[in-house]
Amino acid sequence: MNGAEDLYSQLEELRKERDTYAKALADSNAAFREKVNEFSIIKRIGDSIRWNLDKRRVCVEIVDIIIDETMAENCSLWVVDPERRFIQLTAVRGQRDHEVRYFDPGDPRASSMPLGEGVAGWVAKHGTSLLIKDVSESARFLEMGGTAVSSSIKSLLCLPIKGKDDVVGVVNMSHPDIGAFSKDNERVLNLITNQAALAFANILLFEQIQRFNEQLERTVEERTRNLSLSERKYRSFMENAGDAILVVDMAEGKIIESNSRTCDYTGYPKEELTGKDLNFLLGPGLTERLNTALLGAAGRLEGVPMKNRAGAELYCDITANVISTQAGEVIHLIIRDITHRLKLEAKLKEYNESLEEMVKKRTMELAHAQDELLQASKMAAIGELASGVAHEINNPIAIISGYAEDLMDKLKLSGVARVGQDTVMGVLAMITSQAERCLDITRSLLNFARKQEIFVSVVDINQAALATQGLAKHKTEDKHVALVNNLGGNLPPIRTDLNMVEQVLLNIYNNGVDAIEDRGEIITTTSFDGENFHLVIEDTGSGIPPENLDKIFNPFFTTKPVGRGTGLGLAICQQLVDRLKGKISVESEPGKGASFHVILPLEIHSNNEHWKG
Repeated sequence: MNGAEDLYSQLEELRKERDTYAKALADSNAAFREKVNEFSIIKRIGDSIRWNLDKRRVCVEIVDIIIDETMAENCSLWVVDPERRFIQLTAVRGQRDHEVRYFDPGDPRASSMPLGEGVAGWVAKHGTSLLIKDVSESARFLEMGGTAVSSSIKSLLCLPIKGKDDVVGVVNMSHPDIGAFSKDNERVLNLITNQAALAFANILLFEQIQRFNEQLERTVEERTRNLSLSERKYRSFMENAGDAILVVDMAEGKIIESNSRTCDYTGYPKEELTGKDLNFLLGPGLTERLNTALLGAAGRLEGVPMKNRAGAELYCDITANVISTQAGEVIHLIIRDITHRLKLEAKLKEYNESLEEMVKKRTMELAHAQDELLQASKMAAIGELASGVAHEINNPIAIISGYAEDLMDKLKLSGVARVGQDTVMGVLAMITSQAERCLDITRSLLNFARKQEIFVSVVDINQAALATQGLAKHKTEDKHVALVNNLGGNLPPIRTDLNMVEQVLLNIYNNGVDAIEDRGEIITTTSFDGENFHLVIEDTGSGIPPENLDKIFNPFFTTKPVGRGTGLGLAICQQLVDRLKGKISVESEPGKGASFHVILPLEIHSNNEHWKG
């Protein structure tokens, strides 16, 4: 019995070992079949899409393979847009679909969602697979925007399709059973998405190459069009240019191209010029000068002589530039015929010289005539003034004569002793005063009538103003007129005639004092603007009526009563300032005084000036 029990026990052990081996073999066979299935899937997807560059076919094949080879009942393929703003549904197949539906980019029927929204958007943004065994109990699904689903979708598996740098697409699968997808399914599907990523990479590369080729074709077409346009413009420019144009091979010195104007200048047809050495046209001497001018890649020769086919000489300006081309360097010559221009310039120069000589002669004649006219005007004005001057002088002479006769009568009747020294001296003082009045009148007439020579010296304009104020001091003190100075500092010396400047200032000061009834101011301002000196003399007198402003510098014009002025003071000022190459003007409003503005140059140059050191 013991032997039979032992045998039975051994048989049981062998049976258990056999079952273990059988189970292990079955598991091994199942794993082997699964691996074979995986390799079959890899081979199928590799054969179908790896080297396929048709995006539509690749997307359809991916969805078909997943539906056929996995547990998925529904499968959709989403593609990320190039700017990574959203994902768009590209291919989809569901339980009721007989074939995959494909949507081209921009198809309005295709769904899209922003990157990061929904399950597919979340996977596309984060690049991480998402396995949901039961969507009804998945908080993550609800957080991602999922809603209550029908009984046809209970589980989800979503995987990214990763490119070189970012996610390029998403595969989204669903099933009506809970727990339809496992980690093993995820691993197998990762094999599919990896192959899909290679296919997408090839498609993207192919699309880039296509876009590049299209852009290149457009660029070539545009460049060809522009080149053709440039060629037409160049030909038009060559043929319609107003100057002769030559293109010369720099290495060999031979003429490659010429235009019609070149033929007009030289008398040679294009066919005869093409291929000829440049010396043939310009001569060796001119060609050597041109090569020297081209040492800096560009040069210009002006007024060079050339001879045309008939032997006639013409003068030209030649501009040369070295231009680099694919065939080598060429010299671009522009030749302008200036023969006619030079002839015109010579005639114009001759005419200008003749005209300048004529102008010079006429100017001298005019200056002489102006001097004679001025003197004649003065003489005529003096003649017109003769009666007034006679009256002016007649009064003091009558006074002198009356006082002298009265004194003589007294001396005859009573003698010197009885008349008295005081009486004699009073009469003599009156006679002297009236005689001085006559001298003032005649002196003013002489100053106005005669041509005064200029004696140039270095003058301090401020000192000249102060010195002149000293001469006018006795008149200003009599009327209680204050002299106020606003003299510029650091004024440079002026080369001018000191006596004339002082005479101008004295006449203006006297005119200002006469315009003030009693108590007032005369303000003197000096300045220098870099070229001219400015002297402004303002008074607080009665002013000048507007109707008299244009006549104020006319000879013998005066508004003073007879016997108190000749009207020559300001006229002499105008004359003297003109002689000093300056300007004088006046501004005034009645009741607000007058302002005289004298402008003098830094230096004067005159034919009749004399230097006084």
